[in-house]
Parts: sequence; C-alpha cells; structure tokens
Amino acid sequence: MINIILCGKTNDTSISDALLPALGRYGGVQYFNGRILANFGGGTEFIVYDCEEIPEIELNCGILLFKNSFHSSETSSIPSGFSCVLETKNLNAAAMLKDTDTAAITCGTSPKDTISIAGLDEANAALSLQRSIITVTGEILEPHDFTVKLLSKLGPHRILAVCAALLISGVDSSQGYII
Repeated sequence: MINIILCGKTNDTSISDALLPALGRYGGVQYFNGRILANFGGGTEFIVYDCEEIPEIELNCGILLFKNSFHSSETSSIPSGFSCVLETKNLNAAAMLKDTDTAAITCGTSPKDTISIAGLDEANAALSLQRSIITVTGEILEPHDFTVKLLSKLGPHRILAVCAALLISGVDSSQGYII
C-alpha cells in the first residue's frame, strides 16, 4: 500500500480530481479529506490523505504532494523515506523544504525540473523524467521519456502531479500512462 499525502487547501481539488481516477485505474485508492472517505477503483493499492497542513508522519515511506494552495509557516518533520512533489512555482512548499533533507521532485516546463512536459495536445502528452528518482520501494528510475493518454482535458500542472505520483509509486511507464 502506498501512502500519498496531498497538502494544501482541502477545497482545492485541482489535483485530487485528476489523481483519484488515475490511481483507481492503477490498483485502486482509498481517499480521506477529513470529511469524506471514498474508494476509487477495485482495490486499495493507494491511500490518499488530503489535508491543509503536513500531519505528524509516523510512516517510513510515501509521497507528499504539495498543491499550489499550500501555505505553512511551520517547518515540519518529514521522514527520509518520503518523496516530496511540488510545482516549480510553489514557493511556499519550496521554502518549507529548503532546510530539510527531503528529496524534492519539481514539476514544470523547464529543463531544470525533475519531470517536465515536452508536448501536449487534447488527447496526449509527452513527458520527460529528466533526473533519476527513487521509488517508494527503493528502485532507481533513470531519466526517460514517456507518453500519457488523456481521458479528459487536463492542464500541465495536473498531468505532472499525477504522473509524478505514478512514477514514484513504481507504476511502470514503459507503455505510457492513462489519466
């Protein structure tokens, strides 16, 4: 089971609206945001907890995915087994992570980003993993390009966040993703 913590305003559903159906296709997901407990897909390969602040984490590994609506003045303790995903322009999350030993995976359109979009149209996207990352199981993913079939119109931010979560989770990208 892979734990994903979404951090940012709970009424900001920009990422969860794309992430939950995608995770449902790749093993199923149980989702909780403090009010709603729901299941997407057939199983529970993923657990997603949606919160405004970083909770006290007593887990060995997982993914901390920052929404652009994340604002926190506190530096939180993040276990070393967690990968943190943020959009490059998310200065609040970047500032919070600055003095930690946590691996930060940036998403955007720049060659400096860990994961970037190389091409995008209404039905498909081409993405590039530009630096090696470590999955939650400890596997090293080397830089490579992969495709994404889009089932609905999604902007770059949503596509990148979902694909970052899938890559870090160890979901094979060699045949591309469907989101």
